Amino acid sequence: MQLVDEIGPTWPGVVDETLEVGGRPVRVLRAPAERGAETGTPHLLVHGLGGSSVTWVEVMPGLRASGPVVAVDLPGFGHTPAGPGDPLTIDGYVAFVLQVADALGWTRFTLHGNSMGGLIAVLLAAQQPERVERLVLVSPAVPPSHPVKLLMPARATIDGMAPIVLSSISATALSVVGAGTGSDERRNRHLLRLIFTDPDGVRPELIELMAKEFADDDADLVAARRRALRTALGSITRLWASPRRVLRAIASVEAPTLVLGGTADALVPARVLRQMLKSRPDWVGHVLDDRRHALMMESPEEYLDLVEAWSSDLREAV
Repeated sequence: MQLVDEIGPTWPGVVDETLEVGGRPVRVLRAPAERGAETGTPHLLVHGLGGSSVTWVEVMPGLRASGPVVAVDLPGFGHTPAGPGDPLTIDGYVAFVLQVADALGWTRFTLHGNSMGGLIAVLLAAQQPERVERLVLVSPAVPPSHPVKLLMPARATIDGMAPIVLSSISATALSVVGAGTGSDERRNRHLLRLIFTDPDGVRPELIELMAKEFADDDADLVAARRRALRTALGSITRLWASPRRVLRAIASVEAPTLVLGGTADALVPARVLRQMLKSRPDWVGHVLDDRRHALMMESPEEYLDLVEAWSSDLREAV
């Protein structure tokens, strides 16, 4: 693993690195475990559609108190290039995340997934129960439990994803809050409101980091992002159109699972999470009032408190 850059003093202990996975460069953010937690269960963090490892940076310093932490850029997103042979589908990303874990030397880990990353995490945990010790799902992009009810929520979610998808291929779509005038500023604030209940409450350092993440004029990288977005969204749509496979995966997950979401999430409605939790009464769930699509970004302290309380309960139950 080659050190690339320090993220900055805002996120102590988090570094930006390149990890070799199957002979290819993969961008990760890494936070080594705090002293005394080196042997703790590691945390592997998977972002959503149009996102990158940066979406996890706010919670990485806190998670490292219990073990090493790595957030990965999936191929075609962030700064991991998409190769010509990469499938860029949900199944392809499941296999890729396992390759990342192998490259890190992690046989068992706690897997965190947000949005599309949550869908990837569910399928991975179902397929590889011996690898996933615990599962944390943040507004996971799972289908409703009844196909008859699928079309309207799916259409609303995909339409809602559209501006985020576009933002990841635009150098200015996630510029600093307040930057720009007129329609640009309104668009930027609309994008931020899909993620944050109160964009004005987000610290500027995070917004600046997000803006830098997509401010890349490399034509090949932009083209790869377009291909990844188009292909991944098509893969999600197919899974939603025939939801039985995902629902079977949810039913077969063996790892203790924590589900987090918000009542104000326009992308993954609270009713979808409640349906999933009803099907798995052994899972712990918190659908929080007035929270949106990415709790780990919007309210990182709340995220960390909920994860730690759940982990503590699991330890006491042993």
